Amino acid sequence: MIEPAPALNKELSALAEKHPSLMFEPVAVGANPGIMDLHYDSEGSGLGSLYLRDIRHHGIALSHSVPVPLTTLDELARKYALQTIDYVKLDLEGHELEALKGASQLLQSHKIKALTFEFGGCNIDSRTYIKDFWQLLVDGYGYTLYRQLPRRRLLRLDYYSESLERFNWQNILACAPGVNPSWKTLR
Repeated sequence: MIEPAPALNKELSALAEKHPSLMFEPVAVGANPGIMDLHYDSEGSGLGSLYLRDIRHHGIALSHSVPVPLTTLDELARKYALQTIDYVKLDLEGHELEALKGASQLLQSHKIKALTFEFGGCNIDSRTYIKDFWQLLVDGYGYTLYRQLPRRRLLRLDYYSESLERFNWQNILACAPGVNPSWKTLR
């Protein structure tokens, strides 16, 4: 588990102590190690983001911030001597692309077999597009992208098109070469 919000450290640390197979890192992940401000509306909020998001149209202001340490997924894999990672779920409120840039060694060697990331309104604030993920994951590392649909179905994304740029919340699955999802796949 990786979570930078200090308000959640105690609870997640306790969970990791209770379950020895869990590890907890109180950091954010990005393209490079460093420090960034985590912006949030209230302690423990699920809206915490490394981007100062403008979500006033929802009546929410990210009016608080705290500096948090940043590491990379490659560095965490080295730290824990991970040889392969079956699945990674990224819910980073717009910072998913930067986190994947920090996993270049894992992605190049296809040690991450499958990953999902959210794509939606947060990507407006981070100025990231499906095209950016496509260029990194598909063109750069040979992954296949799928849009997750209701009822355990997937839509395979065979080519990039501007029509994929939907900022109304979607989950994207990326599979390494040779990894075939078990869900029903539509084309």
